[in-house]
Amino acid sequence: MTALPTAPPAAGDRIDGVVDHLVHVTYDHHTVLRLTVADDTPDPQTVTAVGKALFGTQPGESLRLTGTWTRHPRYGRQFKAEVCERTWPATRRAMRLYLASGLIHGIGETLATAIVDRFGDRTLHIIDTEPQRLLDVHGIGPTRLERITQAWHTQKAIAEIMVFLQGLGLSAHLAIKVYQTYTDDDRNPMDAVRNTPYQLSRDIHGIGFETADRIALAVGIPKQSDQRLQAALLHTLNAARARGDCHLPERTLLARTRHLLTDDDPTMTDILEDPVLRQALDTLRARGETVIESLPVPVLEDADVYRAVTAVSLTFMHRAETGLAQDIQRLHHAPPTLAEHTDWTSLLAQAAPKDLTDEQQQAVLTALTTPVSVLTGGPGCGKTHTLRTLVTLADQAGLTIALAAPTGKAAKRMEETTGHPATTVHRLISSPPAPTDQSEEATRLEAADLIVIDEASMLDVQLAARLTVAIRTGCHLLLVGDTDQLPSVGPGRVLRDLLAVPDIPRTHLTHIFRQDDQSAAIIDNAHRILRGLPPLPAPGVFGCHPLENPDTIAEHVVELVTTHIPHHFNAVPDDIQVLCPARRHATGTLALNARLQARLNPPAPDKPQHYHEGHIFRLGDRVLQVRNQPHRGKNGVFNGSTGTITAIDPEIHQLTVTLTDGESIPYLFADLDELLHAYALTVHRSQGSEYPYVVIPMTTSAGQLLQRNLLYTAVTRASRGVVLTGQATAVHRALTNTHTRRRFTALEHRIRQQTAATLQPRVIQAAGQLALS
Repeated sequence: MTALPTAPPAAGDRIDGVVDHLVHVTYDHHTVLRLTVADDTPDPQTVTAVGKALFGTQPGESLRLTGTWTRHPRYGRQFKAEVCERTWPATRRAMRLYLASGLIHGIGETLATAIVDRFGDRTLHIIDTEPQRLLDVHGIGPTRLERITQAWHTQKAIAEIMVFLQGLGLSAHLAIKVYQTYTDDDRNPMDAVRNTPYQLSRDIHGIGFETADRIALAVGIPKQSDQRLQAALLHTLNAARARGDCHLPERTLLARTRHLLTDDDPTMTDILEDPVLRQALDTLRARGETVIESLPVPVLEDADVYRAVTAVSLTFMHRAETGLAQDIQRLHHAPPTLAEHTDWTSLLAQAAPKDLTDEQQQAVLTALTTPVSVLTGGPGCGKTHTLRTLVTLADQAGLTIALAAPTGKAAKRMEETTGHPATTVHRLISSPPAPTDQSEEATRLEAADLIVIDEASMLDVQLAARLTVAIRTGCHLLLVGDTDQLPSVGPGRVLRDLLAVPDIPRTHLTHIFRQDDQSAAIIDNAHRILRGLPPLPAPGVFGCHPLENPDTIAEHVVELVTTHIPHHFNAVPDDIQVLCPARRHATGTLALNARLQARLNPPAPDKPQHYHEGHIFRLGDRVLQVRNQPHRGKNGVFNGSTGTITAIDPEIHQLTVTLTDGESIPYLFADLDELLHAYALTVHRSQGSEYPYVVIPMTTSAGQLLQRNLLYTAVTRASRGVVLTGQATAVHRALTNTHTRRRFTALEHRIRQQTAATLQPRVIQAAGQLALS
C-alpha cells in the first residue's frame, strides 16, 4: 500500500496515536481531543492533545503530532500540537480503531475487530491489494465486500488530496469536498487540484480565492500568470456580489484586485498596473464571463446624484438584472385585464371592512386595476389587514390568487393572516400544475390572475428575475414590503429600485393603528427607533437591560433563553430567538450558538453527534439552511429554511434534518457547511421571520453593523416580547447611524431604458401620422 507523504520534520516532542474522540472544537478552530498512543500494549496510554493544528481531524484517524508537553491548571498534562500529520495506522489497535471509525463505509466496530483478528498486521495491505480475501471473514459477503472496496479506494484518494492540502496548512475537510465534486463529474480530483486550482474557488463552496491561490502557487503557477489575474478579478466581483452589489465601477474593481494581490514582491508592481489588469478583464469579457458597459453610479453613497462610469458585472448577474427590468416592463405595460373584470370600486364599497382607511382602499384598488404595484408601510400600519381585504375581494370575484414570500416562515404567517394558501417564492416558481387548470403544463404561477409577494424587501435580483420571467403577461403583481428594514441578503435592492421608478404605482401606508394587544409596545418602540429615539421599557413586553462586559452579556442572554423568559412567560426555548448584529466576538452568533447548544441540547450517551469545521452537530439541534439547493429533497431546500436534526448515521456519513414543513432532508457530512446552528442568528438571517420572543445582545464590537435599520429589523421580528440587552453605547451608535452603504445596482436605470425603448417607436409612429395629416 502506498504510504502517505509526510511534512518535513519539525523541532519538538513527537507522539503517534489514533484519535479516540474529540472533546471540544471552538468556532476559531481550537481543537481538544483524546489520542490513544499507537502501541499494542494491554493498557495503552491515552493523552489529551490541543491546538488549532488538530482542526478537521476525525475519530479513527492516525496522527503524528509534533509540539510540546504543557500542564493546564485545571485539566492537567496536555500535548500542545504545532504540527499534525496524518499517517496510515501502524498497529493492530490503530487499524481496528481506524476501520471502526466510520471512515470506511460498511465496517462497524464488530466487523473491524474480526478483520484485524483474521489478518493482523497485514490488514490494510490485504484490503488494498487482495480485498477478495475479506470474504474469509464471517459477516462479509459479495455485496458488503463491494461496498468496503469502493469505500477503501475513495478513502485512499481523499487521503492523497488531504495530505497535499495539509502541507499547505489547509483544512483536511476540503479534501472530501474536492473528491466528491470532481468524481461526480468523472474527473480526476488530484488532476483538478494540480492543473486547474483556480477553478476550485468556482466549483466548491468554502474554497475562496486565497485558498485556491495558495494551491496554485504551490503547484507552480506563476504569480504573474494571466489566469491568476483573471481569477482575482472574478473573485473581486463575486465578493462584491456577496456584499449586495450587482456590478462594480471598473476603477473600483481594479483597485480592489490590486489590493488583493499586492505583496512585497517587486516583480508584481508592473503586473498590477491598470493596462495589464484591463487586458485580463478584456479576456474575461471575450470568454463571456463578464459584461462591461456604461452605467450611472451614485457620486455619494447616500445621495441621488449620479455620474456615468464604465462598470463591470458578472455575466449571469447582468443577465438577471436586465431580464428583471424587461419583465417588469412587460408586466407593467400589459393591459390591466383585471380592471375590466368587474367594478372593483363598487365591490370594495360593499365588501370592505368599515375601518379600512383611504390609503388601504387605494392600495387594494391599485393592486386590482394596475398590472404591477407596490405596497409599503411599517409595523402597525395595516399591511396585513389590507392584504386580507384584497384576498377576500379577489376570491369573491373568482380570481386565481398566488401568495408567496421569500422564506417559509413569512409564507406561513401570510397564510395564517389571510386565510389563503401561501408558499415560498422558490416553490411558487417551480410549483406543480394547478388542479383546476385545463392545461396539463400550466403551473399554479402561470394560472394565477393575481400574485402577491410579501416581505419583498428580501427579494434579491436573481430571485426576482426568476419570479418575473415566469409570470404570464396580463397577470397582476403586488409587492409588499417595508423599506426601512435591512436590504436583501442577496445582491441588489429590488424594492427600493422599483420605488425609484416614478411609473410604478405604489401606496405607502402611514396611519399607525392603535394596538390592543401586547404587541403595542413593540410597534411603538419600532417607530421610536425609526425616529432615532431609544426604545422605552414596557413591563412584560419590552425589556431593556444595560450591561457592559461582553462575557456578562453573553451569560445573561443564555439565562434569558433557558430560564428567565420560559419561567416568567410560560414559554419554551423554541419560542425564543436570539438575534445578533454580527457573527464574531463573545456576543456573536458563533459563540452564543455554542453556549446555547451546551445548555439547551447538551451531549449525552444517547445523542449521536458529528464534528464539522469547528461545529458540533448533535441530535436535536436547531439548524438553518444557508444555501439554495433546489434539487435537494422533494421540493428543494432554500436559504433560510429551518429545521431540527432528527438522525445522525456515522456509518454512512449522513445526518437528517426535519424541516418545519415536516419534510426530512438527508445531508452528507461533507455538505454540512450548508447548515448553521439556529439558536442564535444574525439579524440579516432573520429577515422575513417572526418569533414570539426575541433577545438582542448589543455590543460595540459589531462595529459598522450597528445601524438603525438593523435594530429596527431585529425589534420587528418579535410578536410578544423583546429583550434588548448590552452596552448603552452600542444602542446609541445604532440609533444614530443612518448611513447605509449604497449598493451598486442598475435596475432603476435599466427599467427606464426599457421605457425609452418602448416609447420610441410610438413617438416615431405618431410623428409619421402627423406628417400625413
